[in-house]
Amino acid sequence: MLEMLKYFTLTLLCFACLSPVSAQQEQPVEPYPFHVTLTQTDSTEIASAKVLTTGKPTVLAFWLTTCMPCMAEFKAYTQQYEQWKKEADFQLIGISLDYAQRFRQISTVAAAQKWPFPVYWDSTRAFKSLMPGGLNGVPQVFLFDKKGTLVWQHKGFYPGMEGELFSKVKELR
Repeated sequence: MLEMLKYFTLTLLCFACLSPVSAQQEQPVEPYPFHVTLTQTDSTEIASAKVLTTGKPTVLAFWLTTCMPCMAEFKAYTQQYEQWKKEADFQLIGISLDYAQRFRQISTVAAAQKWPFPVYWDSTRAFKSLMPGGLNGVPQVFLFDKKGTLVWQHKGFYPGMEGELFSKVKELR
């Protein structure tokens, strides 16, 4: 009986550790729209505050040119993007975390894939120190509401995840 009680207690403890401590989303260390210099695919720089506007939900999708799940994710977004824009007023922005030697690949890949959303490069990888979890692994997606509050995030990609993301976007209308 004592062994059974120990097992039950241990199992309960494991489930408690898996449960979220708080329902509130951890926020970036700096307020949206951040103070990050982004590089456009034509090599010009732009302040994140000019790109990341408030007043509409914003999806930040972090990626690498060498990341196959990132390519699958962006392909899924591209296939749905036109319909999504008819259903909701939001912005979707791709931000590459590639190293400098891969910069030229960013525009090459974006053009070849005909992504209908803007793509930028975080040349200093500033977002790694700003976003919850430190952008440990890509793809990673962060959804901000109309006021710039982080409301949802996801790491990795699986088919159908784009639908989950867009459902979250529609909830913010």
